[in-house]
Amino acid sequence: MIGLLKDVGIEALTATVAKNCVPVEEVLKDLMSEKKAKRLAHGTGIEALSIAPPEICTSDLCFDSAQRLFAEIDQSEIGALIFISQTADYLTPATSYYLQHRLGLPHDILAFDVNLGCSGFCYGVFLAGTLLPALGGRKVLICCGDTSSRNVHPEDSSMLSLAGDAGAAAVVAPMQGSDLCYHIESFGEMADYLLVARGGYRAPRIADETGLSLHRDNYVVMDGMGVMNFTIDEVPNNIRALLNFATLDIAAIDRAILHQANAMIVRTLAAKIGMAEECVPFMSGRIGNTSSASIPVCLAEMARLGTYEGGRFLLSGFGVGMSIASLLMDFSRAQVLETNAI
Repeated sequence: MIGLLKDVGIEALTATVAKNCVPVEEVLKDLMSEKKAKRLAHGTGIEALSIAPPEICTSDLCFDSAQRLFAEIDQSEIGALIFISQTADYLTPATSYYLQHRLGLPHDILAFDVNLGCSGFCYGVFLAGTLLPALGGRKVLICCGDTSSRNVHPEDSSMLSLAGDAGAAAVVAPMQGSDLCYHIESFGEMADYLLVARGGYRAPRIADETGLSLHRDNYVVMDGMGVMNFTIDEVPNNIRALLNFATLDIAAIDRAILHQANAMIVRTLAAKIGMAEECVPFMSGRIGNTSSASIPVCLAEMARLGTYEGGRFLLSGFGVGMSIASLLMDFSRAQVLETNAI
């Protein structure tokens, strides 16, 4: 689906990572030599990973981000809360209700969860934009993130070298003169490309006498070549169609903030859509692929390093589903707070 939402903008956003930053060669020390691990890290551009300790869940990372936003924005103006993650605190109830209570938000708000990964932030912004007309001037709080490191099998070196943990929060608000163009696509025939086969009601997790089994189906399994081909083939087409709909040339875009899968994918997509690498930042080299949080993490890292400037931005999230969600937005009025670590 492709279209336009009028008078929708991001008022503020930020992200939170774990203080525990682990070099990739340390993560992989039982699986390969230090030299080989460093070579792998050089290829992906991810040299270290944000790994949350067991007592910190995705909601804790999101809570920190939201609390810091509320130091800048009146939380009484929030009319809805959307929590987007593949690593919710519980199977049920929705984590959004725990965050609503913990953040001190009133009963008179809408709260719900969305189970999405790498396209999740862009989906959330779109959903927030569709909700605004029903909220009577109130705003939407998006909380998104994942503790993806816990979904990876301890012998899966390719995934272990990428998966980082982070949470983020953003406030989407009515904003006169700020239009949101979107292009969202779903590719369910490729759903098995990124799959945790066990843990739902169709197939419970496998356990043994010691507890959770190390059976591969208990953890995420990625068809690496399938994911790569999907990304390189479909994402540029999605972006080109969005630009065509908006009657914009790529030269009109100040920054493209792409899902931070790894540096090689970001560089390849930049070339495919015809943008200079310096306009398509990769900021996750010491954080990792943080799934639904990766786009706000990129922006918050730019703020931390003093390289963030507002403008007309292209955002594109792509991955599990398989799914793509791309947005064109005006970030000239967005307040981006720097990354925090807890």
